[in-house]
Amino acid sequence: MAMIQGMPRKTRSFPFLSLAAAGLALLAIPAAAAELALSGLRLKIDPAQTTVSGISSGAYMAGQFQVAYSGLVTAAGLVAGGPYDCAEVSPGGIAPVVVALKRCMDVAMGPPDVGALVANARARERAREIDPLSNMARSKIYLFNGDNDVTVKRPVADATEQFYKALGVAEANFTYVKLPKAAHAYITDGYGAACDFIPKEDEKSEYINNCQYDQAGAIVRFFYADARIPNAPAAARQPQLFNQSPFVGDTSRSGMAKTGYIYVPEACEGGKQTCRIHVAFHGCKMASNLIGDHFAVHAGYNRWADVNNIVVLYPQIDGAAKPSSNPKACWDWFGYTGYDFARKGGFQMIAVRKMIGALAGE
Repeated sequence: MAMIQGMPRKTRSFPFLSLAAAGLALLAIPAAAAELALSGLRLKIDPAQTTVSGISSGAYMAGQFQVAYSGLVTAAGLVAGGPYDCAEVSPGGIAPVVVALKRCMDVAMGPPDVGALVANARARERAREIDPLSNMARSKIYLFNGDNDVTVKRPVADATEQFYKALGVAEANFTYVKLPKAAHAYITDGYGAACDFIPKEDEKSEYINNCQYDQAGAIVRFFYADARIPNAPAAARQPQLFNQSPFVGDTSRSGMAKTGYIYVPEACEGGKQTCRIHVAFHGCKMASNLIGDHFAVHAGYNRWADVNNIVVLYPQIDGAAKPSSNPKACWDWFGYTGYDFARKGGFQMIAVRKMIGALAGE
């Protein structure tokens, strides 16, 4: 299956030149590395400033997590993703995985039906399967789609903009960035493959491309009005492994890895400062069992976290984890863990919510 993967409000285009591809050697996770227990970190967290972002399947996960838990999550960054619960909404009972491929990535079945998606979200709200949609009026949404993204097509991203505005996201709280040359990837300013790099079928890729655009910085600055700009070119430390097992529940359905990554700035350690949480969801083929810690290290969030008191959580999927129908280690936005994947009761949704709760001392 194909990969199911701020700025002023006005759409911006960036005529940057792509650079030569950086090395793509994979890093193995050290077998003897110590795993943290999130509940033992003794952090002082302000849960009211919780935000999320993601790339591709991670963008869909970030979007569905923010919509479902909009009472908690105030902002979502969707890089190469589409609207909430897109794969589940179709006439005629077409399987979500087919809708995902042919309507929510490619548009062979036509672009997402925004009216039907909004109606579906309101039905979820009435059933109390997601938080009240009135929360969307205060939510911030960063949306990104590259001109060379041949995986999640532009009409899908356009439908995402329409969806959020239909739910009441304010004009000032929405930004839609379209980057010339950018392919289907998370975008950085200095790390990764060439900006327009599109891997061939089964060609190795980290799906992190260098377009000389600091996407993590753009997201942080858009989400947090008080964001400070880091002086350091890199983060002060490395992300650490943490044990995901206490959060995953039924391991036969979670699809999640045994470990994830967390970045804790020095200022946040031991409750020295009140800090906030940002959850960054990797995309398909970007999980730690495939590219090591490269997304957690090189996405760019950590150096911004150092000067803005942000704890960054990088939860992980494992393509080999049960159920076994997810070889590319995608987040579930098309139903492989069950019918409730986009609701507060979904297995991955609950797991990430529990992780946030553990960090916040709930």
